[in-house]
Amino acid sequence: MNVVVRDYEDKDLEDVNKIVKESFSYEKGNIQGDMYHEIVGCIDNKVVGYLLLIRMYNPIAKYSYYLLDHVCVSSEYRGLGVGEALVNYAERLAKDGSAKYIQLTCSRFREDAHKLYKNCGFYIKESDIFRKNL
Repeated sequence: MNVVVRDYEDKDLEDVNKIVKESFSYEKGNIQGDMYHEIVGCIDNKVVGYLLLIRMYNPIAKYSYYLLDHVCVSSEYRGLGVGEALVNYAERLAKDGSAKYIQLTCSRFREDAHKLYKNCGFYIKESDIFRKNL
């Protein structure tokens, strides 16, 4: 199947929310700002995947990098290359934005997502994440 990747449009909200809710159990809100880039993957003009790319800047080291977030594909379309197409598109955008690297965090239980990221050339960086809920 041919996967078409394009920028998110407001008309995609309902389809994207179905995918996000299936993957993460909540819906996405309205995202605004030039640091955010929303991307969708389509098969036969149907939105079947979503990815949020966030531009970050390290003012001390003076370089940009990107975060991949909410990479998700409808369960009906997994294994067809949608996730890989989304990640590759995001990587091209990051390169065009002169990023030093792309980074993401993925839950340990999302083993299929781990395979996707490894197939796309990502590696696990040994680190610990600290969080404090407020």
